[in-house]
Amino acid sequence: MLEGEKVRLRLLEEDDLPLRVKWVNTPEIRQNLMFDYPISLAKTRRWFQNSLLDASRVHFSILDAENGKVIGMTGLLDIDHRHRRAQFYVTIGEMEYWGRGIADEVIRIVLQYGFVEMNLNKIYLYTLDGNARARSVYERNGFVEEGILRQHHFCVGRFQDLHHYSILREEWRSCYEDES
Repeated sequence: MLEGEKVRLRLLEEDDLPLRVKWVNTPEIRQNLMFDYPISLAKTRRWFQNSLLDASRVHFSILDAENGKVIGMTGLLDIDHRHRRAQFYVTIGEMEYWGRGIADEVIRIVLQYGFVEMNLNKIYLYTLDGNARARSVYERNGFVEEGILRQHHFCVGRFQDLHHYSILREEWRSCYEDES
């Protein structure tokens, strides 16, 4: 288990899947996600079973450190050990936890895991054009915008631009060295 002050991260379990389905099917959350909608529990269970055998991804459930409630999901996708890079994602699914700095702590924990435990050199992410709030969080946590992929992704009924961000190991070190 990975621990912070406000949250703990543990590997995603099958019991967490109904929450994932609920969150993805919630309009306020779905508008910032980049995968098919709606999703079913049956398809989510199949996705989960396939992901258990996929070494190129690691999925964590985000738990409130005080009460153990599952409040979101995060992880690394497209893990490439040769090129030492992976794609980051985070979703705070329980909206009462929005605006509490939870994403900041999750980012710090996952970056630590990726750069130290997995020996990655680069962690990158994509965010939809309309998700300015997330871009602000990523920038505050050391991610640098590399570019915009114009009308790159069709979701929520339209083609949308994707903002591509990344943070390199040396940037992470200089950004977080005071916290170590």
